[in-house]
Amino acid sequence: MLSFAEVEARLVEAVRVSWRLPDREAGWQRVRSAWPEILRETAAGDYDARGGDLASSDVPLRTAAATRGEVVEMEQAFDWLRAVADEDRRLVALAIGCLARGDKQVPWLRLRPPMGLTHGAEGLRKRYTRALGRACQRANLAFLRLTGGQGGISTDRQI
Repeated sequence: MLSFAEVEARLVEAVRVSWRLPDREAGWQRVRSAWPEILRETAAGDYDARGGDLASSDVPLRTAAATRGEVVEMEQAFDWLRAVADEDRRLVALAIGCLARGDKQVPWLRLRPPMGLTHGAEGLRKRYTRALGRACQRANLAFLRLTGGQGGISTDRQI
C-alpha cells in the first residue's frame, strides 16, 4: 500500500521525468530539410561531440534521457490523477511542480494568483490534501488489483 507521501514523491518524480522527455512538436518545427546542414568546427578539438573548445569541461553535460521504466512509472503516476476532480487537477499540478523544482514545501501563498484567488491559502492546502487523497485511493486500488486483492499477502491458490 502506498502512503500519501509516497504517492506525492512518485508524482514529483514523474514530473521530473516528463521534463527530461524530448519535445516532439518543437523538434518538427526545427526540421528544415531531409538533408542535414554540415558545419565544420575547426576549434572543436579531436571529435569533441559536445562542441567544447579543446576542453570538454567547458560545456555542460545534457541530462540523460528517460528510460522505458521511468516512462512507464511516470504514466502510471499520472494515471492516478484521473481520480482527481477537474477543478483540482490544476492545483495538484502547480503544487507538484513547485516540489519538483526543489521547494521543500508547497508555497500556498504563491499559488493563489495562478488559481485566481486573492485569499484562502489554507483552503488550497486542504483542497490539495483531499485531491491527493483521492489519487492515493486510486493508486492503492491499482496496487490491490495487481497483487490479487490481498495487498501482497499470498493465498493458498497463489502458492
